[in-house]
Amino acid sequence: MKKNNLDEDSLLIHRAQKGDTGAFNFLMTKYYPRVYASLFAFTKSKEDSEDLAQQTFIKVWKKIDSFRGDSAFFTWVYRIAINLAKNHVVSSNYKKDKINISSDAIEMDFASHANPETDLMHSQSLNNVRSFINSLPENLRTAFTLRESDGLSYEEISLITDTPIGTVRSRIFRARESVLEFMSQESTNEK
Repeated sequence: MKKNNLDEDSLLIHRAQKGDTGAFNFLMTKYYPRVYASLFAFTKSKEDSEDLAQQTFIKVWKKIDSFRGDSAFFTWVYRIAINLAKNHVVSSNYKKDKINISSDAIEMDFASHANPETDLMHSQSLNNVRSFINSLPENLRTAFTLRESDGLSYEEISLITDTPIGTVRSRIFRARESVLEFMSQESTNEK
């Protein structure tokens, strides 16, 4: 089935490169939800994610002639989206208090709590972890988010960030180590 998808994508890409807007619209419809979800995990803003997804596909349309097929089409699109998101984060109109990782990405198994005070403490702890992740250096945060939130492989992250795979592994390891250390300190402080 994957081979059929690749063949279908190749045909659509080839047609889009020749100016077929219908083929491009089909590709955009196919990949928009994944791009949007990834951008939302990065920006935590519905509006920013919608804007960035639109900018992504405008840029993809303008640059589709430069797609050579060295990577999967989605990887190429994803790289464009993440680069736009990084630029957006750096821009002056981005609010620094936005959280760059979804709560689903933090694998914590909280038991069901009947006590509102306990629920509030757990919610505050989760917010503290999110804030800590947001404070990581951009290169660590990006690698960590792409791996933990988006579930991408090291190879995909390497392609997207244009970074050697060993560096990607190192960044993810350092980010995980920092998050675990922070969580350990947080649990010690709560006692």
